[in-house]
Amino acid sequence: MLTPDQIAALRDAATKVSDPITEYLIADIARRISEAGQFTSTAQYEVWRTQQLGISQREIRERLQRLLGKSSKEINALLTQSAEVGYNFDLKNLPTSAAIPFEQNAVMQQIVSASVKLAQSDFTNITQTLGMVDPYGNALLLQDVYRSATDFAFKQVFTGATDYNTAIRQATRNIAKYGLRTIDYESGVHTSMEAAVRRNIMGGLGLMQEQISQQNHDDMGADGWEISAHGNCAPDHEPIQGNQYSDAAYIALNDSLKRRIGTLNCGHAAYPIIMGVNSPQYTPGELKEFREANTDGITYQGKHFTGYEATQQQRALERAIRAQKRSVLIANQTTDADYQKTAKTRLTLLNQEYRRFSKAAGLRTQMERAQVAGFGRAAQGVL
Repeated sequence: MLTPDQIAALRDAATKVSDPITEYLIADIARRISEAGQFTSTAQYEVWRTQQLGISQREIRERLQRLLGKSSKEINALLTQSAEVGYNFDLKNLPTSAAIPFEQNAVMQQIVSASVKLAQSDFTNITQTLGMVDPYGNALLLQDVYRSATDFAFKQVFTGATDYNTAIRQATRNIAKYGLRTIDYESGVHTSMEAAVRRNIMGGLGLMQEQISQQNHDDMGADGWEISAHGNCAPDHEPIQGNQYSDAAYIALNDSLKRRIGTLNCGHAAYPIIMGVNSPQYTPGELKEFREANTDGITYQGKHFTGYEATQQQRALERAIRAQKRSVLIANQTTDADYQKTAKTRLTLLNQEYRRFSKAAGLRTQMERAQVAGFGRAAQGVL
């Protein structure tokens, strides 16, 4: 089992796995959009457009191959390290002479190997559907959005519809706002690459942890499960966290939940126990304190947040910071000094607000969540 802090840190790390790909593609398209707005004749632009879009596709393929290899190594590190941490946690709660060290347990290694291969394959599939949102609000695949965005910038300036700097900002606004998207070819439904990758990796981690804990449960003769507990819990899981259940009761409970325990999308996990032998990690009084503190929450700038609502506000600030970082990336590819200054100033202000709100709410920031995760050196570079 993984602790809530470790799950939170892994969620942060999973979100960042795709950062090198996002940063490269956004900087690349911003640079090309900036160049497109500098042409003063249709003939010049058409020649450049034919050359650049052909070159860009080859460059993108080659760069993505290198970045995919790096990301696959990070996914491997995330899953392997988390598997070992979860395995050792379970064994610590079920002491037995039959326990086998993680690296010597053939069954565990098979589970991890299969999970890594699946996660890496899914990650590759995600990158094959990459796109962005063009200036007109359409989610298009990469080649099409490059063409649409550069055409927009050129036409705005060439026709005199707006000045160069304004045209570049308009052409890149949706790219900064929405970032890289994964697009379903048939339905056209799209979501952010960060969210798709995070969901993919965390889903794989959850299934792997379930398999590991189930194997430990069976090998060590456990007959029940305890659900982990943490502060600022979501309302749907607060009544059940920290409780112990027999095998049958836990299966029935988990099957009844809209958000199952163990999928790592909520910060909870379950670990095997021997009913009547393993004492609960938290007393009823401590769980009550969690609930009361959650309800009390905080009042920040005149607005009340429950503890859980504060964590959601913190996630919203983290998303805003990521979006603003994209704006800075784009601004740096232009010659617009005011745009660059404004983008960087807004990022600074968002970071200040993030730290201010997190401190007021008593919440760990992303960096602090990584530090308390308890992972070994292999994963620290990822977290």
